[in-house]
Amino acid sequence: MKKPLPLIALTLTACLPGLNAQADNLTQDQPHESWFSFGPQFGLNLNAHFNYQGNGNAGSPGPATGGGQNRTYQDGFVKVDSSGDAGGQTWNWGYQNSSQVTPNGIVMHSSSATVGSSEDNGNPQHGFDLAFGHRLGTAPGGHWGLQGAFDFMTISVHDTSPRMGSANLINDVFSLGSSTPPPAPYAGSFNGPGVLLNDSPTRSLSTESILITGQRTLDAQMYALRAGPYYEFALGKRWTGRVGGGVALALTESQYSYNETLTFGGGTSISSSGASSGAVFLPGGYAEAKLLFALDDQISVFAGAHYEYFGSFTRNAGNEQAQLDTSGGVDVLFGVEVDF
Repeated sequence: MKKPLPLIALTLTACLPGLNAQADNLTQDQPHESWFSFGPQFGLNLNAHFNYQGNGNAGSPGPATGGGQNRTYQDGFVKVDSSGDAGGQTWNWGYQNSSQVTPNGIVMHSSSATVGSSEDNGNPQHGFDLAFGHRLGTAPGGHWGLQGAFDFMTISVHDTSPRMGSANLINDVFSLGSSTPPPAPYAGSFNGPGVLLNDSPTRSLSTESILITGQRTLDAQMYALRAGPYYEFALGKRWTGRVGGGVALALTESQYSYNETLTFGGGTSISSSGASSGAVFLPGGYAEAKLLFALDDQISVFAGAHYEYFGSFTRNAGNEQAQLDTSGGVDVLFGVEVDF
């Protein structure tokens, strides 16, 4: 039996608000409250500067004349022995290369070079990023919230470029008298006994051109925490944009080493090496941007970048120095985000 048309119309009118609300619930953006993301990151433009090349382990050659001194050089040492350098001689000495043996004795060298600095960025550096966020409310065109993140980056920069410049060279000659020099490399001891060497040098100074060859390496591991607000907005049915920024703190463990050969215009060659390691905390800040694509209502993939500023830090080894500058660095990110 047919229902009267007025009754049907009345029924539809009564149900319409409920149907409209249900449609709104199906089409309205209803994000989950929290999200977690993870993925690899690649650091670009982290510049390392290698300073004071040619000054490595320049030592402390001491005054131009006089004995009873502890003198160190780039290719040897002459120090006071257990006898107190009785008779102006010591057995507490050593040298590296056979070329240091001359008719007048053993020549020791100490240089200070002017060659400027070299720079390398070793792109790209590798690491990973973990982040957690919680949506706190709506904002014009989207939502806002707070996020915290941990990221890790390994940094390895190698510099093998030859460098040329000028250097001031100290040449200290120590007489062996009638003794025969032991084969190089040789290192005597404080207690001795050993071959005796005159402990007062004959010094000459020269300014020469210098060619520095070899390798300088800065390795570091950077552990960073960052936190701050973010804003996200819809770009389409499945696309979302997110921007954010805040404060950051990094623990950086670094190791610097070098192994060089210094060749002077006068024909002298000196091997120079050194290494050091340590850790430092670096406060800073960050800004980031991400583009997300929803695979379903919980899982998205993303690509983005963040800029973390921690300034620069230095690591010294001998009389040389490596400096890592993060001020121009950018990290490129990829990964997966899970909403819950």
